[in-house]
Amino acid sequence: MIDSTQNSTTNRTTSTGSSTSTSAATAVGETADGSEDRFLKLLVAQMRNQDPLNPLDNAQVTSQLAQIQTVRGIEQLNASMATLASASTTVSPLSAVSMLGRQVLVAGEDFQWTGAGSDAAKDDPTASAGTSTGSVRLGFELPTAARAVRVEVVDAAGRVVYSRDFDEPDAGVHTLDWDGLDGDGRAVSAGKYRLRAYGVDEDGGESQVTALVPARVSGVNQGSGGVRLELVGREAVPASAIRAVL
Repeated sequence: MIDSTQNSTTNRTTSTGSSTSTSAATAVGETADGSEDRFLKLLVAQMRNQDPLNPLDNAQVTSQLAQIQTVRGIEQLNASMATLASASTTVSPLSAVSMLGRQVLVAGEDFQWTGAGSDAAKDDPTASAGTSTGSVRLGFELPTAARAVRVEVVDAAGRVVYSRDFDEPDAGVHTLDWDGLDGDGRAVSAGKYRLRAYGVDEDGGESQVTALVPARVSGVNQGSGGVRLELVGREAVPASAIRAVL
């Protein structure tokens, strides 16, 4: 009777020890130290209650120890990979220095058109348009694919001087070049303009569209939330707010 009871206890404890190793590998939010501590406590309890006439097999104990070490190694590897992935997406001030003087696209509506190839455009470091290419790069961003998107350039008087339609654009950043000509092919005057972008989603409803306008990077600094870029004529933005480098 005593042997039968002890064997039953041993079987139950062995089963518990084996299942603990598996559950430790799959339990969400468990730490490696916590899993190992619980495993060792169960293993000690199992060994204390083993049948002296039928002790635990050495191979079985070794196998269970190997399992918990494997689980611990996998958890440590996952933590290391998460740290590496986080570091790879972080922009350092040194890496952002290469953006000084570059034009970038950021979320916004207002931009300056100085005239295609004008002397003011060449001499003014704040100019975001009217370069030697005779055009300005604008853009928009979609969180999801849309059925159609319309982009409009509006002058100070509220008149639409240019528009362009995009059919079935995918999610992401899209760019376009405007050469400073209105719908009739006439050159517009230099000055401030506004970019509007709106669209229709696949179900016929209004699609979320973010207008993107050019800005020149004039400085880089380290803020409490990470690297921030100073923009000419605009507020500083996090490096993550840059949607494209022109």
